[in-house]
Amino acid sequence: MEAQTYDHGPLEILIAEDSATQAEQLRHLLEQHGYIVTAAANGRQALEAARQRKPTLIISDIVMPEMDGYALCKAVKSDGELRDVPVLIVTTLSSIQDIATSLECGADNFIRKPYDPAALISRIDHILSNQKLRKASRPANELEIYLAGKKHVITSAREQILDLLISSYEQAIQVNEELKDREREVSMLNFDLRLRAAELESANQELESFSYSVSHDLRAPLRAIDGFCRILEEDHAVALDAEGRRLLTTVRGNALRMGQLIEDLLEFSRTARAPINCLEVEMTRLAQEVFGELRDSASTTPACEIEPLPIAWGDRTLLRQVWVNLLSNAVKYSSQRKDPAIRVNGYREGNENVYCVTDNGAGFDMEYADRLFGVFQRLHRSDEFPGTGVGLAIVRRIVTRHEGRVWARSKRGEGASFFFTLPVHAPQ
Repeated sequence: MEAQTYDHGPLEILIAEDSATQAEQLRHLLEQHGYIVTAAANGRQALEAARQRKPTLIISDIVMPEMDGYALCKAVKSDGELRDVPVLIVTTLSSIQDIATSLECGADNFIRKPYDPAALISRIDHILSNQKLRKASRPANELEIYLAGKKHVITSAREQILDLLISSYEQAIQVNEELKDREREVSMLNFDLRLRAAELESANQELESFSYSVSHDLRAPLRAIDGFCRILEEDHAVALDAEGRRLLTTVRGNALRMGQLIEDLLEFSRTARAPINCLEVEMTRLAQEVFGELRDSASTTPACEIEPLPIAWGDRTLLRQVWVNLLSNAVKYSSQRKDPAIRVNGYREGNENVYCVTDNGAGFDMEYADRLFGVFQRLHRSDEFPGTGVGLAIVRRIVTRHEGRVWARSKRGEGASFFFTLPVHAPQ
């Protein structure tokens, strides 16, 4: 492009920028628009270059070694030969202090970094057009202002101050437009997330319905298997040898275990679909009721100390299921101890109520703690402790639906503690 002219001479722009990459990008942009460009790696080199060959305009970064952009601008405006050269400060505009410092050093204009190339070219045209209309003159008076607890001495001419204020306004408009663009992008992302969340919820509901249907349909053939096995045991046992009777017992045992798995899976599905009816729940009384029922139905039950617990907000039926699973696990895994013991306690912590069930039973290795709350996940063999591995998954699902958290601490052979939290106030 043919070089632009200013007052019958070529338009020469001096860049002060310590980043070679950014300086080269800016040089390329300006040369594309017909400007003659010189680049300096810091303020001191830029000042020397300006004194050797007076530029039409100086564009300066702020942070540079040896001499920063503000010091360069102040030096230019203090030089009788250079004071009429417009200085455009490139700044991040992180605070109003940037504007005050730009005024204090005598800057003619500034542009926010990162800048839009078209906005920069427009700003340069604006500065040079106004420069033709004004005569350079040193202000007779100085103006002192206090801003952000610091005194600033402003020597800029009224025209410079006006330019800075206009550029601030332009920058504010540009930032506002950018914010509107980001807001539109965020709005579109939120819409997409809501759509995906709805699709995921629909898929989860379909999966839950499928699991419920399959589990429900499997119960009938399992009952038939168990029923025919029982008939064989009762009416035809004499026709079977010892091995036959053992195999028949094994079939019945596995059918019963499969039936329990199905019942647990159905219960797991129900906890996802059941509506939550939030009321105040006396957790101390609820834990005592559950443990009393466990004690009545078991031949031996460990001692259980239930301390006063914080009142909870939640669905009493669902929270009862939490206590059933945690307390029955504590009973089961401490059953092989000589003196089994269970302790239940709770406390308030911030905006949450924390509840804990501790036993002195078998415990587990914390290395595998992340598996505890998964469906059908077990850390002990079924011949050691019976169960299907669904109870803790039900606990986590119910607590999560109440906007709470669940976790465990343990050491193998030294018992375990299971924690869950509930909001102090009713979930929204």
